[in-house]
Amino acid sequence: MIIRAEIADYDVGRVLIDTGSSVNVIFADEFKGLGISKSMVNRQITPLLSFSGDLVQPVGSISLPIAFGVAPRKTMTYYQFLIVDCPTAYNVILGRTALTRVKAHLSPHILLMKFPTRNGTGVILGDQLSARTCYATALKLVACKPPMEDMSVQGLPNGSGPIEDPREETPTLEAQPAEQLETVILDEEYPDRCVKIGTTLDPDL
Repeated sequence: MIIRAEIADYDVGRVLIDTGSSVNVIFADEFKGLGISKSMVNRQITPLLSFSGDLVQPVGSISLPIAFGVAPRKTMTYYQFLIVDCPTAYNVILGRTALTRVKAHLSPHILLMKFPTRNGTGVILGDQLSARTCYATALKLVACKPPMEDMSVQGLPNGSGPIEDPREETPTLEAQPAEQLETVILDEEYPDRCVKIGTTLDPDL
């Protein structure tokens, strides 16, 4: 769901509400547009796992005021944002912690977000036009992404040469008799009924 919000006294669009995210993210281009001094950025940040599963090192983190709704039904609070510098279709991503703090309730099927204020229930409508634009931009970013490098098999030059298939089982050696065997017919009327015995066996047996 895409909305608009007021961040650091700026009207910011393309704000993605992501209930699956545990952090709030503001992307570097949007952060520069806010005109905030870099001295306020905390640089001691651990890597962040991106949507694609890659590890992304944030530029830093910063606490920013963000407001939802229109006066008099408006609420404002401070959130901790990670500043990330990477290609994206969005300006800001708000995670579930941000929604919990303002006690927001989402209705994605009607693109509606509600939250309590001192003057009643505040309402924000999802921006359908921005959602379509972000979707188209995201598709272009995926199409422009360079292909992954080919990986070669370790120990073989350029991955060439025969590779042993682990599914192929090594044939099991059959048991061999310890001595020479002799065929003995059990019944003369049925010559196919026979057994094999060792030639060194005592004749009395």
